[in-house]
This record gives sequence, structure tokens and C-alpha cells, in this order.
Amino acid sequence: MNRQKLVLCLLLLVFAGSVVYSFLRSPKQQQVAELKQRPGAAAPAVGSKGGAAPKGAGDEARVHLELLDQGEPQFTGFRRNIFSPIFSEELKVPPFKPLPPPPRPVQAPAPAPAPLPAPPPPPPSPEQVAAQLADSELSKFTFLGFLKKNGEKTVFLSSNNEIFLAKKGSKLGQKFQVADLTDDAITIRSVAGGREIVIPLVENRALSTRRTSKSTP
Repeated sequence: MNRQKLVLCLLLLVFAGSVVYSFLRSPKQQQVAELKQRPGAAAPAVGSKGGAAPKGAGDEARVHLELLDQGEPQFTGFRRNIFSPIFSEELKVPPFKPLPPPPRPVQAPAPAPAPLPAPPPPPPSPEQVAAQLADSELSKFTFLGFLKKNGEKTVFLSSNNEIFLAKKGSKLGQKFQVADLTDDAITIRSVAGGREIVIPLVENRALSTRRTSKSTP
């Protein structure tokens, strides 16, 4: 409690001191004891003591018209373009470099020449032609069966709904002759060329083209 009172007293002393200090430092209005001039009278010019005007005062009041005829002086000082870049060295345009020439178009390689066609096979020989004709003619005959009587064999063949009896030594049409006859095969000889063709006998099958050819002397 005493401490609070002490603090309060100190604050009051500080406040009173500040009030006194501000009062002493405030400006005060001063009063003139006697006026030197009457109210409304013109104030004398500064520096005049009732005497004549100084020498040269009339020349200063005169207008100098000869100054109007003189031209304006030319400015010879430094001029600067405000629109030019500040750092001119940094903005130097690099020298123009020509563009490299375009690459040459790559030409596609020429296509390889087409291979020559294979030569046609040689034509068949006259013997081969005769054999092919004989095969085509004999394939028209179908073996039906055979008959063996007194040691002699007879073969039954059919062609275009006709029955042919073939024995050894007999003719088979106008182009062929039966040269030999066994239980398994028939040997046909060509009347024109003398070529013999051995044909296996298969029942109810056409005479096949499997053959063994030989020429007679």
C-alpha cells in the first residue's frame, strides 16, 4: 500500500513539473510602449534617410528596348538523345550470319533391273509326243477282266460302251497291237513307231500311264 502511494506521489510531481515547464516555455505577447508612426501613414523606403535617391536608381527603372533586338543565344552545351538505349554496348546487333545452304536431296537408288524371264522349256521330242498320244489313247480303255482257256489268255477291255477282246498278237484299234499278255500286265506295241508300253492290269480301272518303253529292232 505504501509503495502504491509512493508511485502516485511521484507521478503527481512529474505532472506538476511538466505543467510548469510548458508554461514557462510558451511564447508571450509583447506590448509596444510608443508607436513610431501614425496609423495609415506610408512606411519609409528601406535604406532611405530622407535624402536623395541613390545614383543609378533612374537607370534601373528605365526599360532597355535594345535587348529585344538581340537574338536568342545558341545553346552550345551537351545534347543527349533520351530515346537512345542507356547501355548501347550491350544492345549491339550481332553481325548477320548467312544461313547454311539446304542439304542436297538424297536421290533414291535406281531400282534393280528385273530378272530376265527363264527360258521356256525345250519342246518335247517326237518320241515324247508319240508317247503322250499313246497314253491318252490307252487311258480310254478300262480293264474288266481276263479269261484263260487252253493256256491262252484273253483280256476284256471296254471303251465308249464297247467291249474289246485282246489276245497276244491281236490289234487294239488301228494304232496298237498286243505284244505280250500275263496275269498282271499287258504289253502294247505302237504300230507306227514300234514302241512297247507295259501297263499293269487293275480290274475296273483304266489302263494307267506307268510304262516301260523299248523299241523293237
